[in-house]
Amino acid sequence: MHILEDILAHNLSIVFCGSAASRKSAERGCYYCGPGNKFWTQFSIITGAENVFPVSIEDCRIVLQYKIGLTDLNKTESGSDKSLSKEQYDRERFIRAMLEYDPQYIVFNGKAAATYALQKRRVTYGVQSDMIGESSVFVAPSTSGLSAKDWKSHGEACWGRIREIYRQLKEGD
Repeated sequence: MHILEDILAHNLSIVFCGSAASRKSAERGCYYCGPGNKFWTQFSIITGAENVFPVSIEDCRIVLQYKIGLTDLNKTESGSDKSLSKEQYDRERFIRAMLEYDPQYIVFNGKAAATYALQKRRVTYGVQSDMIGESSVFVAPSTSGLSAKDWKSHGEACWGRIREIYRQLKEGD
């Protein structure tokens, strides 16, 4: 059984993919609701939506109105990247879902998810040369409160670039 169900649909502009739900997100049944997580603030900045702070998985479905989806690689465990078992990362499920739904961009919320999904030892922030099917791939610093160091050095620039990409995709619709 999955801790948080995927929020996916066809014709999405962006799918955000993290490693797994945080403990707080698992308790609440809501993506990115841990203390200090910047995801929903960034979502509002990217989309122009005001005051989006979901408290349930049903509330999280608001992302679909903006042609955005949410998923994780590890659907059966919760916690920080360091506490997760790599055996529980289901790369095959993730790849099948991305090929089926075919978003324009897949944005990894953190390097840990990206390295596992792309099967690389290291990745850099930004647009990747790798694609998943027809989907472009972007790696962003994690919005987790535990990633303050990476956020300080790369967060605003990377998430600002995601905002630009989202707006370009929206103009192309």
